[in-house]
Amino acid sequence: MGEERLRVKWQEYNQQRTINYHSVQNKGLEQYPVIRFEPKQTIVMRGDFPEYVYFIISGIVMGARNYADGNEYDYFQLGKSNGSVGLLEILAQQEETIATITCLTKVEAVRVPSSIVYEWLMQDLDLLRLSAGLLARDLYDRSGNDGLLYRYEGVNRLRHFLISYYEERVKDESDLIEVVEIREKIGNKLGMSVRTVGRALKKLRENQEIISEQRRIYIGLQEYQRLKTQLQNI
Repeated sequence: MGEERLRVKWQEYNQQRTINYHSVQNKGLEQYPVIRFEPKQTIVMRGDFPEYVYFIISGIVMGARNYADGNEYDYFQLGKSNGSVGLLEILAQQEETIATITCLTKVEAVRVPSSIVYEWLMQDLDLLRLSAGLLARDLYDRSGNDGLLYRYEGVNRLRHFLISYYEERVKDESDLIEVVEIREKIGNKLGMSVRTVGRALKKLRENQEIISEQRRIYIGLQEYQRLKTQLQNI
């Protein structure tokens, strides 16, 4: 009974799950400029002061961060449906942007001064609730994933990544899922060099934990089960 009541309250107070262009359309966005970016163009650099928030109208951007060991880690991708650029920093009251944001495609975004957006958030209860839910889900997800780079090394990091990749995309047991991420991007996500990713993929192929044809990677139900078995046995 208590579980059902909580689910009802979750639904009542947080039907929308992110803050995006649609969330703030009633704030008079037409008075702010629409900025157009080309693929590979940088919107903000890590360390920049968060002077603006960019609400994405179309296109996809990627956040990445470089570390002292020379590796680059991909953080996230954002588009019209799932967010905006600069929101985290102003909610956290931080003066430095946490990640470099680069365009994967052509991007159009409404640019609004951060001071204006922050005032919207503080004075609009619905937006404030959305902000709390957004930050809480991000913290929850990271609490489950942050140990990945410490628990697993080399090929086992890749096994974990491929298991999650399959689970997020499979709809039927007969599905054969293609891993469309290139080796460089996989390495960025896992903190591994391209060479290390290549060696790990070779081992997985030899163990029949993946299907590799013409440099394309596929995972079926049997491969998925082998990946899980190997990871559980470490």
